Amino acid sequence: MMVRLGLRSLVPALALALLLGAAAQASEPAEVVQKRSDLEEVKRRIADLRKEIADTEETRSSAAAELAAAERAVSQVQRRLHALAAERATTEKSLAILEAEQEAVEARIAGRQAELGEWLRRHYVHGAGGGVAPFLSTRDANQFARDAHYLEHLGRARLALIESLRGDLRQKAELGESIAGRRDRLVALEAQQRAQHATLESMQARRKQALDGISRQLLSQRKEEETLHQDQQRLGRLVAVLAKRAAEREAARIATAARAREAAARAAAKAAAERRADAAGAVRSTPRSRSEAVVGEVRQAAGATPTGVSFAQLRGKMRFPVRGELVGRFGAPRAEGGTTWRGVFIRASGGAEVRAVAGGEIVFSDWLRGYGNLIIVDHGSDYLSIYGNNDALLKQLGDVIAGGEPIASVGASGGASESGLYFEIRYRGQPVDPLQWVRLN
Repeated sequence: MMVRLGLRSLVPALALALLLGAAAQASEPAEVVQKRSDLEEVKRRIADLRKEIADTEETRSSAAAELAAAERAVSQVQRRLHALAAERATTEKSLAILEAEQEAVEARIAGRQAELGEWLRRHYVHGAGGGVAPFLSTRDANQFARDAHYLEHLGRARLALIESLRGDLRQKAELGESIAGRRDRLVALEAQQRAQHATLESMQARRKQALDGISRQLLSQRKEEETLHQDQQRLGRLVAVLAKRAAEREAARIATAARAREAAARAAAKAAAERRADAAGAVRSTPRSRSEAVVGEVRQAAGATPTGVSFAQLRGKMRFPVRGELVGRFGAPRAEGGTTWRGVFIRASGGAEVRAVAGGEIVFSDWLRGYGNLIIVDHGSDYLSIYGNNDALLKQLGDVIAGGEPIASVGASGGASESGLYFEIRYRGQPVDPLQWVRLN
C-alpha cells in the first residue's frame, strides 16, 4: 500500500504538465480547423460576391442602355416641340394675314351692306315703280332707249353687289373656319407633345435613379470584395501561424510525454526496489509511517456563490468541494519524498458529491493518468480549479456550471490508494495555495 501511495504521489507534477500540454493541443488544432473553415467560407463568399458583381454589372449596363434610350426619346420630343414652336410662329404669321384679309372682307361687307341698305330704303320710300316711272313718262324714243339701257346696267350692278356680298360672306366664313382649325390643331399638338415630354422626363428620372442605385450597390459590393480579400489574407496568415504553433506544441507534447514515460519508468524501478527492500525486512528496522498528516477537517462543502462576481473577488469566501479530512499542506514536502504538495487531498467517502467551488465552464472532463477521472473548471481571468481521482464525472466539456453545483463523485481512480479528492487552484498555469482562497470551515 505504501508503494502504491508513493507512486501516486510521484505522478501529479508530471501528469499535470501532461494535462496542460494536452489541453493546449486539444484546443489549438480545433482552432486551426475553425479558422480554416472560416477561410474557406470567406473564399466562398468572395466567389459568390464576384458573381453578384457580374450580375450587377450586367444589370447596370441594361439600366444604362434603358436610360440612354429614354434620353434619346426625350431629345426627339424636344426636337418636335421646337419644330412645333417654329410651326406655331409661322402659323401665327399666316393667321395674322388671314385675320387682316378677314378684316378687309368685313369692311367690304360693311360697305356693301350699307349700299344695299340705302337702296332698300329708297325702294321702300318711293315704292317699286318709283324708279321706273320717270323713264316711262318720256315722249322721246331715243331718250327712252338710253334710259332703259341705264336702267338695265343699274339692275346688273345691284345684282353684282349682292353676289359680291354673298361671296364676301362665304370667304369670311371660310377664313374663320381655317383660323379656328389651325389654332385648334396647334393647341392639340402642343398639348400632346408636352404630355409626352413630361412622361419621358419622369421615365428618365426613374431610370437615372435606378442606375444610381445600381451604381451604389456595385460600389458597396466592390468595397465588400476588397474587405473580404483583406479578411482572407489575415485569416490565411493566422491559419499559418496557428498551424505552426500547433506543430511546435505537438512536438513539445511528444517530448514531454517521452520525459514523463522515463520518469514513470524510474519511479517504477524505485518502487520495485522498495518492495524488495520490504521483503528483506530482517536487515532493517521497522519502516516509519509515510502516511500524510491531517491538516484539518472540512465540515461543510461548497455552496452557491454570487453571480456577476469575479473569481478573484471570492478569495477567502469559498468552501472546499467535499467534506472530509484535509491531507498535506501546499508547498510542503510529501511524506514519501521526491516532491511537494501543489494542492490538497481530501479523504472522503466514495460516491460523495464533489461540488464546484465557484461558477465557470468545464474545459476538461476525461481520464488522465495519475489523476484518474479528472475535471477542470475555467473561472475566467486565467483562474482554474482542478478536481482529480473522481469515481464519476457528472459534467462534460463545454458545460457552464454554477458555484456549489455537483460536478463529480468521490472515488479512488488513477491509482489512488484511498478514496478522496485531489484539489488544486491555478492562476495563469501556476498552482496557488488553496487555503488562501478556500475557507476550511
